[in-house]
Amino acid sequence: MTQSTTSPPLSGADDETRVLHRIAPLDQWKAPKGAGPLHMKVAVLDLETTGLDPQHDEIIEIAAAIIQVDAQGRVSAVESMRTGLQQPRRPIEPNIANITGIDDAMVEGKRIYPDSVAEYLGRAQACLCFNAEFDRRHLEMLVPTVLEMPWICAMRDVAWRDLGFDGAAQNYLLAQAGMFNPVAHRSRDDVASLIHLLAHECRDGKTVMAHALEGAKAPSWRFEASDLPYRLQKDAYRRGYRRSYHGVYHKLVRETEHDAEVAWYRELVDRNPTTVPVDWVDRYRADWTWSPVNRKVEVAHWRR
Repeated sequence: MTQSTTSPPLSGADDETRVLHRIAPLDQWKAPKGAGPLHMKVAVLDLETTGLDPQHDEIIEIAAAIIQVDAQGRVSAVESMRTGLQQPRRPIEPNIANITGIDDAMVEGKRIYPDSVAEYLGRAQACLCFNAEFDRRHLEMLVPTVLEMPWICAMRDVAWRDLGFDGAAQNYLLAQAGMFNPVAHRSRDDVASLIHLLAHECRDGKTVMAHALEGAKAPSWRFEASDLPYRLQKDAYRRGYRRSYHGVYHKLVRETEHDAEVAWYRELVDRNPTTVPVDWVDRYRADWTWSPVNRKVEVAHWRR
């Protein structure tokens, strides 16, 4: 089985050659040398949907695998994989069928049972997706209990460029790690690709999984411009603030960005923003589930 441990640039005959190895099936997974005892279980999942809007579009396929991770972030085992198809209320549009490889005939009469999904995911201590913001918001509509689980985003919780990678697409990152999967966009195959990517050892000796866990557990804040004057809304938008379901302009801010963001906001508005501490349970939750009351709000401050 091929499990790459070479960091970019990829191995090859010379500097002008890159060698890619096809990922092996998950049922052939072997614990890496030096793997320690079980530290936590993580549910790695991927969805295919009829579109981008969780409040309008539906899940048509889900795949999830539970992996065992040691204290150093090494993937020691893949316990199991579950998949399911579901017939949506409306016909699948041709462009979606072309992207996902799933058409109406494939999902006819099929159903995903929320209780079964909740029970399976509940065996893990956290959920992980490549793009957690997309997958979590769709899954919340089907399985509300995932609101209570920690979530890890391999795309945003990993500082890919700092690790020598370029780009943000899963299969492109996989190729830079020396691997490829000839099948894309079906959930089962995307989960397999992601697990291999998580197991990749970066140039600093840590796995991608270790970096993802560190990023997910690191402090972050939801900066809210709750009383932003209309004339300043375009400035906030250009800065990355977006209007929420409740009409509040907001932005997710990481620890390394905190002080600079406070300074920018003070200069723009002449006061501190409202900041809400966000942990890995709340970070990627659907915008409409944020309540404007009963939150742990703190006043942004200058830190020495």
